[in-house]
Amino acid sequence: MKTYRDFLIMRTEQKLEIRDITKEVSQVLAKSGITDGILLLFPHHTSAAVYLSDSDRSLTGDFGELLTRLIPEGAYQHNLSDDKQNATAHLKSLLTGHHLVLPVTEGSLDLGVYQTVYYAEFDGQRDKEILVKVIGE
Repeated sequence: MKTYRDFLIMRTEQKLEIRDITKEVSQVLAKSGITDGILLLFPHHTSAAVYLSDSDRSLTGDFGELLTRLIPEGAYQHNLSDDKQNATAHLKSLLTGHHLVLPVTEGSLDLGVYQTVYYAEFDGQRDKEILVKVIGE
């Protein structure tokens, strides 16, 4: 069993931004040389997330708007103890799902026809990293 470790560095232009990272993840997988196993995506930040969804960009926009309606800016307890005032970012990350495990078959992500890997940033405009760990043969 082999393992491979790498990072994707993300920098967003907006505080809340959702980006398709399927191509970048596939490039890391190709560098790993692993053809059968699993790939873990694990953001090293609790104000970001990765998730799998449909490739339709309108759905991505709808999801961002839904999260904003569900968790509006407000007087959250976390903002009283943290200078960054980013409670909404942490709460959105909790609802989205922090990490993702994907199957690898014959050297490629084994995704469905319309499945796309997304990075969701909720407290952006600074560098953040996603750990990519590939395990297999």
